[in-house]
Amino acid sequence: MNFNKIFVLLAVFIAVFAGQTEAGWLKKIGKKIERVGQHTRDATIQTIAVAQQAANVAATVKG
Repeated sequence: MNFNKIFVLLAVFIAVFAGQTEAGWLKKIGKKIERVGQHTRDATIQTIAVAQQAANVAATVKG
């Protein structure tokens, strides 16, 4: 009976590790989420730069 449990456990491990040889749908979703994060970061950096320039212009006009 213990042998059957060990055999089933071993078969599950082999199936899990053999199934990870190909990039699956989860990895594709992860790449898309990573891309969205990169775009958000880049947009934030650009927005901060524009806001700093606007503050500099406002300070210059104010005197």
